Amino acid sequence: MLKETIFINLVKLKSDTKLMGNALLLRIKKCLCFSIVIFCSCGHTPRPLPDLNQYQFKETRDLISFVKEAAELFSKKGEDAFIEFGKEGSKWFSGKKYIFIYNSSGDCIFHPVLKDLIGKNLLDMKDLNGKPIGQLIQSIASNSQKPYGWIHYLWAEPGEIFPSWKDAYIIGVKGPDGKTYAVGSGTYNIRTEIKFVVDVVDSAAKLIQKRGKEAYNHLLDEASIFYFYNTYIFVLSTNGQLLADPSFPTNIGRNVIDFKDFTGHMIIKEMLEKLKKEDVVYLPYMWPAPGQDNPSKKLIYARKVISGTDTVVVGSSLYLMDPIWEKF
Repeated sequence: MLKETIFINLVKLKSDTKLMGNALLLRIKKCLCFSIVIFCSCGHTPRPLPDLNQYQFKETRDLISFVKEAAELFSKKGEDAFIEFGKEGSKWFSGKKYIFIYNSSGDCIFHPVLKDLIGKNLLDMKDLNGKPIGQLIQSIASNSQKPYGWIHYLWAEPGEIFPSWKDAYIIGVKGPDGKTYAVGSGTYNIRTEIKFVVDVVDSAAKLIQKRGKEAYNHLLDEASIFYFYNTYIFVLSTNGQLLADPSFPTNIGRNVIDFKDFTGHMIIKEMLEKLKKEDVVYLPYMWPAPGQDNPSKKLIYARKVISGTDTVVVGSSLYLMDPIWEKF
């Protein structure tokens, strides 16, 4: 944040073209000295924090704020904060709303509901699809560039037999002892955010850039981060050949450029045309939700990916639930 302050101050000075000569130099010196002195006086650079403006739904933003506040409290008090986190009926522990904390080795050090987990190493914990929850938590918390993020996984609610989709938000934070911890909380059946889809598509694009066609099988694996709710990754050639798509496995290798939505809209053709001029596209269309006869509003997010000498299109889609439709 302080580095950003220095940058903003410089930009403001640059835009002020009316200042001339010594007056401008004096203002630059004062501005830089003030910002740099403050920055250097800090013990360490603050870790990046999430931007709530990227999320559409209030329940999503509330969960992020909840974990962020807990992480800040734990960074100051360490294990002394457990008394507050574990007080039932408080802001930290109410019904299905609570905080859990793991250390950098994957040991659970706090959990107010499943207390038998405390002290156990959960690095190898997986969901019913085999998704490595424990490893994903540690991967997020230990990322120095972006120590926060989501995990979507299948989990049975306490007292329930059948699993439901659960979404956990994780923040990596330094405790008073200087060590890194994962602070998180989760909720069941949250509404799918556009940001969720953008994140998995962008991650898929990076994987394809790195591994090429070898990445396709991993993208289709239900145990990967690329599979949750009704969300999945598809890969197309730039001429419309389907290269990967778990929803239409029998169409792999076929050209689907003439594919139409429920209203006759040729969405694949339009998407590929737009990607000739742009690197990323958002494309609305109509399609029935699972188990429904009438169409619902959906949105495709897709991007071009260059891997070696090949250029492909990777994307995903989601059903839109609020009148954000007009934005696209």
